Amino acid sequence: MKPLNDRRKTLFCLGAALIVLFLFPAVAAAYVNLQYPSSAGVGKPFAIRLTSPEVLEEVSVEWQGRTVPLEISQWNGKYIALGLFGSSVAKTKPGIHTMNLRLKTPGGTTERSVSIRLRSIKYKEDHLTLPEKMVTPPAEVLAKIALDRKATSKALATQTLSRKWGLPLQRPVNGIVTSPYGRRRILNGKPRNPHGGIDYRAAVGTPVAAALPGRVLLTGDHYYAGKSVYVDSGGGVISHYFHLNSISVKEGDPIATGQKIGESGMTGRATGPHLHFGLSLSGQMVDPEPLYSLTIAELLDQGVFLRIETKGGE
Repeated sequence: MKPLNDRRKTLFCLGAALIVLFLFPAVAAAYVNLQYPSSAGVGKPFAIRLTSPEVLEEVSVEWQGRTVPLEISQWNGKYIALGLFGSSVAKTKPGIHTMNLRLKTPGGTTERSVSIRLRSIKYKEDHLTLPEKMVTPPAEVLAKIALDRKATSKALATQTLSRKWGLPLQRPVNGIVTSPYGRRRILNGKPRNPHGGIDYRAAVGTPVAAALPGRVLLTGDHYYAGKSVYVDSGGGVISHYFHLNSISVKEGDPIATGQKIGESGMTGRATGPHLHFGLSLSGQMVDPEPLYSLTIAELLDQGVFLRIETKGGE
């Protein structure tokens, strides 16, 4: 049995420890779970998801030179932010690329970077010989081309926080693919940029359905794309429809998935009736094809998990 003084010392130490725990309770570590792909093919879309059991005030993601704010929602008592990203076959080289995340919680701001390996994908290549006027536009239309490019670049740079997109996408027309994403054409011996969308066979007058919900961002009659519609679905997700024969919507209109936005045609620089459908994810033109069948959960299942320790609240 311990001497009386030793027992008193032990009791004193225990009491002091209890007082410290009462006055200064242990703070549970704050964290956010990140789901993201460790690798993806160049030109292919991918999703990320951030999930937090604690309050998540702001989330922004820097990818391929652009910073994208993500909308935060609450579900089942947790804070969730979803993002849809990808890389452009015309602009992005295979290799290790960095994604930077900035998370704001009541305890402060946490920054974290992750690496994503972009794999090389072999896309088709065509060698074509065409009349020179089909390859090099005449001087009198260069001013119009410049104005078209200014308007479309502004549209594709749009960043709307509210997320309206969901998966899977709806196919805008039922025709067969006549030119897949990523196909590079060598015209009269001169290489052109890889195809940034998908061409579908569609007779003049075929109804074109919106692949995604959103808001009409831009309509126009452009030299290359002809009659066109751009739809903003939020979170940097913008879809576009080219070579239309007619347009059924106007700028600012809300759009539902499957809604008719126009009819297919062969306006602009087109050699036959078809629909060109493109999908831009924060400025990166990606291949929409994988998103016709995948749900958000299935796309996320291709990724890995990472726990990010954040600055806890007071």
